[in-house]
Amino acid sequence: MGVKEEIEKRVAELVEPVLEEEGLELYDVEWNPGRKHSYLKVYINKEGGVDLGDCEKVSLQIGDLLDVENLITTRYFLEVSSPGLTRELKKRDHYRKSLGSLAKVVLKGGKGKGKTLLGTLVAADDEGFNLMTEEGEVRVAYEEVARARLDFEGL
Repeated sequence: MGVKEEIEKRVAELVEPVLEEEGLELYDVEWNPGRKHSYLKVYINKEGGVDLGDCEKVSLQIGDLLDVENLITTRYFLEVSSPGLTRELKKRDHYRKSLGSLAKVVLKGGKGKGKTLLGTLVAADDEGFNLMTEEGEVRVAYEEVARARLDFEGL
């Protein structure tokens, strides 16, 4: 595990109890170190969606917690937000919680390199997920995915 992944993992472990107290769940953490500016992005979610008040409250709590823990020793900007309507699907749990939603999936490697699939997520397990496309149901292994995100009609 690299430094980036280690920081993301440690931040997730630190902030999850704070979010649970507020009735929120952690969707994802992204650490983007840079030469001039570094960013720590914490994506939160809850049933019915998050609002600006949720983000502000949690941002203050998380900021204080991270300052005390001194996990990140360089200057950075903390951003707390919703993952959005077209949220990226990175973890197996993201697919499971998005069953019934429209998703756009770009494949990597092999025969389907760069191919884009659009369909409704109908099943997800530990190895992959099923999309119902116009051509029928397609099984996709997680390791075949270059990137995936929710989509919605009319976008």
